[in-house]
Amino acid sequence: MGKIDKTVDPEFEAQCEVLKDIHRRYGHVVAAAKNFSQVLSQMAEAEKKFSESFYQLSLKEEQIKAQCTTTSETMRGVGEQATSLDACLKYFISSMETVYNQTITDTLHTIYNTESARIEYDVDRNDISAAANPPQGQQPKTLPAGTAEKCEERKLKYEKLKNDAKIKMRLLEENRISVVATQLEKLQSALAAYYSGNAKLLEASVRELSILQSPQPSFIPTM
Repeated sequence: MGKIDKTVDPEFEAQCEVLKDIHRRYGHVVAAAKNFSQVLSQMAEAEKKFSESFYQLSLKEEQIKAQCTTTSETMRGVGEQATSLDACLKYFISSMETVYNQTITDTLHTIYNTESARIEYDVDRNDISAAANPPQGQQPKTLPAGTAEKCEERKLKYEKLKNDAKIKMRLLEENRISVVATQLEKLQSALAAYYSGNAKLLEASVRELSILQSPQPSFIPTM
């Protein structure tokens, strides 16, 4: 395989490599978001337990009951906000997983099929060329009947798949940016509300994310 002449389309191949890199980066986002969600969930649980410990202490320590109660209520509120942010993260993760595991993967599958079809075409094309142009002193080889026709079929298959992949990449870019931008805007609002201590705004962000429709597994028609 390393000795045959490869059919080259530099622009198409560069676009494919860009998408593969983008796919890897979305994978990093999904993994990091899941890790953040896990830590946040653990922190929320710890904050709620901290709140409960002060409440239980207030039942026995009359002299510092007010301070214990205030601390308990503060920590309960902090824990509830962490839970709300975690809910926002889970909505975000669900959408990013769809983009990463399904939407981009669908286009990559077409790209990989294109690459396989290109190899099949190149093998046949080079077999025909080698048979017609043997080394000096050797006679041209006779290939099985239908070899040229099979090569032409594989060429058409490769060109069709490449065209399908180009269309999918274009539609994917247009729709991916729109979907992810919307999700990021809602997540940014939730993060700002959480770190500013704005519980009402955080609750609103949870509601907004919950009613957003998850992106479709594929933005493009089946080809």
